[in-house]
Amino acid sequence: MRLSYALVALSIVGAVGYAAVNSPVDVAAEINENIELLGEEFQIAISPVYVEFDLVPGTTTSETFRVRNAGSMETDLKIGVQELTVSDGTTVSGTPRNEILGWTTVTLEDGCDVMGEEDGAIFVHMRVKEECHVTFSTTTPSNAPFGEQYMSIYFQEYREIEGGGIQMIRSIGANIYGTNRVGESSGDMCAEMIHQSIPFWIMGAPLNTTARVANCGRLNFHTTTKIEVRSLFGKLMYEDQVPQSNIIMVGSERVLSDSWDDASIGIYKVKQTVEMLGKTYEIEKWTFVIPFWLIMVILGCIAVIVLAIVYERKKRMRKAKR
Repeated sequence: MRLSYALVALSIVGAVGYAAVNSPVDVAAEINENIELLGEEFQIAISPVYVEFDLVPGTTTSETFRVRNAGSMETDLKIGVQELTVSDGTTVSGTPRNEILGWTTVTLEDGCDVMGEEDGAIFVHMRVKEECHVTFSTTTPSNAPFGEQYMSIYFQEYREIEGGGIQMIRSIGANIYGTNRVGESSGDMCAEMIHQSIPFWIMGAPLNTTARVANCGRLNFHTTTKIEVRSLFGKLMYEDQVPQSNIIMVGSERVLSDSWDDASIGIYKVKQTVEMLGKTYEIEKWTFVIPFWLIMVILGCIAVIVLAIVYERKKRMRKAKR
């Protein structure tokens, strides 16, 4: 009987001890733009990753992207603008406004090896380590509608194939958000928190939190999301060094997620914080990180205790009858 209790106690203490000894360490990482991706023959990098700007009726606004061939081989690019493609986790009611496509032209600075143009797209050859600067210019008409306009600029690596035609190798893009604020009023910004979620139990890393938010207004807004994780004894285990930032489009719902990738066995208090339009939304819950095998061990120990108790009772009953 004592042995059964000892096994259960050992399992629980072992789980807590493992979490205390094997506490994850925060790791800060930054991207080195000169790093080479091993095993990748083709690789392009662009900066910035998205652009926001005001559409002022009757004026022209220009923004420039820096494009770099970071691969180990020369490559060809097809560059142009297209309708914005909504990312995973976003639901848009209606069609995003994209008149901006007709107001925009794309040009390349001197020094880029332009091979031709077709249907508004520009074809460029890029040598290894070479950089090219791509500028899009948007002339907003005087009668432009109030509110948001969306498009994306794409950079498609391709190669020519035998028999004619081209084969796409990869394609990356950057979202472009233009806003006509002429006539803006105080009621044009509206944000709604639909749901926040922290798991009660997971079997292993990562520990993911989610929040679903909606834009119920007429203009885009930004959100920031972060999580804080503390151990059973209050020790800070993980915290976002830089809160995640997201743009919430008009008429859309978006799922925001954050994670602790190094979660180990233990019991943690998790806090999720979302900020939007000057308001803060927080939830805090306990999360158990317990793998399936450990649950089976604990259940096995409990089963041993129950069987031992039943056995002891039957043994006493037999003695009492004698």
